[in-house]
Amino acid sequence: MMAEERLDRIETMTNDKGYVSTKDLAALLQVSEPTIRADCRELEKQGRIIRVHGGAKSRQTQGILTRSLEKAMDDRQNVDEQEKDRLCRYAASLVQEDDCIFIDGGTTFATILPYLKGKRIRIVTHSQIVVDSFREDNGELFVIGGSYSPQYKMNLGPIALAQLESFNFQYAFLSCAGIDLNRRKAYTAELETAEVKKKAMELAEKSFLFINGAKQHVKGFCSFADLNAFDGIVTDAAGPDIPDNFIVLEES
Repeated sequence: MMAEERLDRIETMTNDKGYVSTKDLAALLQVSEPTIRADCRELEKQGRIIRVHGGAKSRQTQGILTRSLEKAMDDRQNVDEQEKDRLCRYAASLVQEDDCIFIDGGTTFATILPYLKGKRIRIVTHSQIVVDSFREDNGELFVIGGSYSPQYKMNLGPIALAQLESFNFQYAFLSCAGIDLNRRKAYTAELETAEVKKKAMELAEKSFLFINGAKQHVKGFCSFADLNAFDGIVTDAAGPDIPDNFIVLEES
């Protein structure tokens, strides 16, 4: 069976059943489980399924992503690492000496700081993931306070918004739970992270949204921006009918 035919079969079976385990897919298609896992990574990158622990879930049964359905940061840390790292390299390439930048929470930007090494810049963030990876040669770091969310590993709420108001940025680097290409909206799973993103966009000269291909068909509970509000939407994969501000990165 050719690889493309196998991908189609996996997508069809997942849509028919709602969920199919890696073990069952391997037996049905007579290939190894590592092959199925690689196929599922490719299908999720294309936005055709959702990878979950032990198998694949249909996007047709996902519904709307809410806080209770969203994975914790620890569960997302090692997912799509290569794709996220490529997004981080691109974000860092935009930053010049003496720039002031906002780095959003989430695992998308987990590896951005090594690419900013040696640049004389100022970084503002509410992300504990960024704080944990900060080193002296990454410039100056300003940490927004507020109510700490263990689920999201970031500071949120009215105090975070009030402190954020003190800054201005050349760039706001943002992530999200998903986007809707039909409605041209960017989403979060709940309100508090959405409010921080909106405030950062107000304070930035340019705002960039960074998403992997799997997020291009995910509707979240809260809409925080129109897609045309971003100066660039940076992604590792995209299908047809994308906005003009999409920047699709080639694999290196």
